[in-house]
Amino acid sequence: MVRSIAIASGKGGVGKSSIAVNVALMLSKLGKRVALFDADFGMANAHIMLNCKVEKSLQDFLAKTANLEEVICEAPNGLKLVPGGSGIIELLNLDHTKRWEIMRSLAPLGSELDYLIVDAPAGGSDASLDFAAACGTIVVVLVGEPTSFMDAYSFIKALHLEKKYNTVSIVVNMAGTAQEAVASYESFKKIVSKFLSVELNFAGWLPNSNEIKNSILSRKPIALQKNQLNTTAVKNLSSITRFLNEIEPTPSPGINFFEK
Repeated sequence: MVRSIAIASGKGGVGKSSIAVNVALMLSKLGKRVALFDADFGMANAHIMLNCKVEKSLQDFLAKTANLEEVICEAPNGLKLVPGGSGIIELLNLDHTKRWEIMRSLAPLGSELDYLIVDAPAGGSDASLDFAAACGTIVVVLVGEPTSFMDAYSFIKALHLEKKYNTVSIVVNMAGTAQEAVASYESFKKIVSKFLSVELNFAGWLPNSNEIKNSILSRKPIALQKNQLNTTAVKNLSSITRFLNEIEPTPSPGINFFEK
């Protein structure tokens, strides 16, 4: 059975896509068969971070000018990348039926994968909620500042009320220290627990490091850099990956990836 994990956020600019890329690579390094689905349509950038040349995207698949095999790109560590397409207005305005068609289109990969990592669109759009709720595990990335808390809370509230999703994992990104990250998580958990019947899990944290910033600029994900193996960033990425590898999935009652 394929495990599906959505990496989501209440707002852009919190490092969601970088975490999705690196977690996918970390799982691949563990010997897992992994695909990364860049569902951030219109603003997809996972292929840039992975330094993959994209010939075709899901736009071509939906237009029936390419099959799924032609769309998939081979990334480092045996990772399969399903690119979403960047700067394409049509992909920004997909209706629910088209989103369902995309989910179903990935079904043939079921026999080839252990994990599907979904880089969900930022924010609380219908597309973001649909793709996130179709996964067995949802990770919400936030940073320790009020607007990020507010946007992450709004996303989780919509996920809970509209999709009946009751368990969410949290990654605190760009933290100064472990203590600062845990304090941010506990503060956010208090807010959520006060108003929503949603269980939160602390999946881990990542530092506000130059190594991560430079890895994005150089198109060399930090998970692939041997000279970074002993850094806090890579150690914490490994910890987050182990957490996601071990947590029990809790799929929503709606449409799910790879369901029969």
